Amino acid sequence: MADLSFPLDKPLSSLGIKSRLLHLNGMLHAVRKWKDPQADKAIHLLVKDNIGVAGFPTSAGSYALKDLELPDAFCIQRLRRNPNIDFFGKTHLTELAGFVTSNVLPYGYSELGGFGQNPHGNFPCGGSSAGSAIAVAAGFCDAALGTETRGSLMIPGFRNGVYSFKPTRGLVSRTGIIPLSSSFDAPGVLTRNPALLKEVFLSMIGVDPADDQSFELRSKESKPSRKRIILCVNRSLGEMELLQTKLRSFLAQLKLNGFEIIFIDLPEVSFDYKTISSTDIRADITKFLHRYGSDNEPRSFEGLVECYRERPHAHLYGMERLEDALAMPQIEKSELKKLVQENVAKARNLIDDILAHYDADFVGFLNFVDWFSIGGGPSCTLPVSFETKPPISIMLGARVGNDLAILHLVKELSEIAKAAQHVEKLGNKAE
Repeated sequence: MADLSFPLDKPLSSLGIKSRLLHLNGMLHAVRKWKDPQADKAIHLLVKDNIGVAGFPTSAGSYALKDLELPDAFCIQRLRRNPNIDFFGKTHLTELAGFVTSNVLPYGYSELGGFGQNPHGNFPCGGSSAGSAIAVAAGFCDAALGTETRGSLMIPGFRNGVYSFKPTRGLVSRTGIIPLSSSFDAPGVLTRNPALLKEVFLSMIGVDPADDQSFELRSKESKPSRKRIILCVNRSLGEMELLQTKLRSFLAQLKLNGFEIIFIDLPEVSFDYKTISSTDIRADITKFLHRYGSDNEPRSFEGLVECYRERPHAHLYGMERLEDALAMPQIEKSELKKLVQENVAKARNLIDDILAHYDADFVGFLNFVDWFSIGGGPSCTLPVSFETKPPISIMLGARVGNDLAILHLVKELSEIAKAAQHVEKLGNKAE
């Protein structure tokens, strides 16, 4: 497939967005429903199709929910207060946010949207916020909303070479979003530049009494006090070689700008994600459908699974995640709460121990790790090299509540990455 991406540093217009959607969406399968973007708005924003937006259906990519009508989610209500933002469509996602089958998760498949296509070429697009990431990379929008339970913002950000931010869990409400796991779900934003990350994020936040994890952003400190980053490297995947070759110019520019990079081996750690999420979805989906469903939708998780069983021809890649969750022995609420607390503490302690040991505020990775999905802290993907396809990105993470600091860091590092690219191009011309 040809490169259909749109340079992140090239400005978009409403007419340009409309033109690209008309010509390319049929190939990329990124956007489900859209209307003409408004020319007088500065931020043209698309929304992942598991987030309620009045006037658009919200399906999570599922035929069983294809006609579901939801009111504005709490985060959409907050965003509507920003007069710069134009909500003009919904993006496809991996079906039920990846909870149908893991077999095609890297390719963003849903029954309603088919396979998402990475605009950079014949590469996986990642799940489950695949449509949002594709749309940003293809120049279909300035920004798009997504959600993450375990990697659904970070992985598409990596695969499609865009800025993708998962805030600290609880800063952005989940009310009005089709749930996967109330323990781990977190809405976030994907954009074409880091300044938009901050504007959209700050427009989304707000305390929601209906979300038991909701809390107020109290720290207004945005500038990091230390210019030290711990980079966790998986040597078995050749990440050190990648750093020494493809990212050599970027690392050199970091040092010239006063940053200290400390390399450590990536620790191996695992969490009880499948047990927790499988238990959560049964209760969370049932509660959600009882509140928002109509006569056209199933009214429980069991009913949803039955809808899938009745249409096996439409699920050629299996539905083992749904069946496994239904067959899993139920856990008492108190036992589940304890298990969640143990896993969250395990992730947070791991992050805190690394940052405390090296006296740093940020930790980076060349591939997705689930520490921040489980622990709840903020994480962000940052494209740093566009010399290869798809672009090479890094993921940065911080302690819970350090959202503005990590956004400040991403903005600073994005400028350094541009400088590195410029130096590299000059060097290539000299040769």
